[in-house]
Amino acid sequence: MTRPLDQPDDPADESPRAKGFRARKREDHALVLIRDLLDSLDDLPRIRGLLRELGRYYDPVLGGAILEVPHQRAIVEALEAGRAEEARTLIQQRYELYIKDRAHLGRGEEG
Repeated sequence: MTRPLDQPDDPADESPRAKGFRARKREDHALVLIRDLLDSLDDLPRIRGLLRELGRYYDPVLGGAILEVPHQRAIVEALEAGRAEEARTLIQQRYELYIKDRAHLGRGEEG
């Protein structure tokens, strides 16, 4: 049954639809992918897929992909050489550059 337009929302209704657009938190999928990257440093095939996916995300502030091909290559080369901390640092640097002008994206994020 649908609610008439002139009738207010039921405050007891806790479904996401009832909360409305403003109550929904918009998740930045690029940040999800970056977290996945950092959690998957021991899985090179997964890293390659995540890097490819992140390369598709355009950042208008940076004027290019969040992770350009040279960054992707450097991360993969570091992992192939067993330098996981170097790869982690490269990913973290791009993350920090990405959220620099988007303080709202980094709130509550742990690096």
